[in-house]
Amino acid sequence: MTDNLFIDGIIAEDPTYNTIRDGQEPYIVKVRSFMEDLWQIYKPYADTDFPQKIQEDFDARFWEMYLTCALLENSIPVIVKPHKRGPDILIESGTSRIWIEAIAPSSGAENSPDQVPNFEPGVVTRVPEEEIILRLRSAISEKFDNKYFKYLENGVISPSDAYIIAINSCKIPAAIVDSEPPRIIKAVYPAGYTQITIDVKSRDIVDTSLQYRPSVKKASGEEISTDLFLNPEYENLSGILYSRVSVRNLKEHMGEDFIFVHNRLANNKVPQGFFKLGKEYTAEKNGDRYTFTHKTWS
Repeated sequence: MTDNLFIDGIIAEDPTYNTIRDGQEPYIVKVRSFMEDLWQIYKPYADTDFPQKIQEDFDARFWEMYLTCALLENSIPVIVKPHKRGPDILIESGTSRIWIEAIAPSSGAENSPDQVPNFEPGVVTRVPEEEIILRLRSAISEKFDNKYFKYLENGVISPSDAYIIAINSCKIPAAIVDSEPPRIIKAVYPAGYTQITIDVKSRDIVDTSLQYRPSVKKASGEEISTDLFLNPEYENLSGILYSRVSVRNLKEHMGEDFIFVHNRLANNKVPQGFFKLGKEYTAEKNGDRYTFTHKTWS
């Protein structure tokens, strides 16, 4: 494992790596120093090929390292994995284990009709909410539908372990504009746009709610579900941790922009207040409605 994260004398596949290694602008120098400091903390937890992988997909690998270091800085008991297989992060708290799988999805394949369009400076346009949600759902599908049960079959994960997917949308420029509740909630609960009810006589707002939207539609017409956390098929997914942090928008305090969304149907729940970072969202059923509540930790 290399002492320094950035290696001189190579041209990395990802240009961000080269820019941060070679740049002399004050902010880039600051970021480079920050990254090297993180690397010294993260090195014992990293896969042996991490210094090579970050040259190929800088944002994705940065997210793994930043997330681990943010948890450690906030006294979350991350441990060095007993083997290099399995999800990226392992937390042991008492007799409980929590696995976290990190992913940083892109805006989608070039020329794909479902690719998230970029904003054009100075041009008024709609926020491509459905396209962004499709990318978030694709990330969840990649890490849960395609990987979780293989980890289970191989004995890497125990049926009693909690399993979290940590999504960073920094590679989706349009996702910088978020909604309330955050769009990540709309990817796992059937919540659409905000709607209001107005008394036609008094013109007062008498109710505010979210539209029911159990799916979003791809350009092909295929419906992709957004009700995962009301679906027993996803009871082994304990929650989603979400962020947009990157080297382009570092926060004053690590983890302050994190959003953790609990799966109310999870078999292996993460205790409320376990992370104490950013915002934490839960959904409660009241009659035939679900109400989202959140707590801000930082």
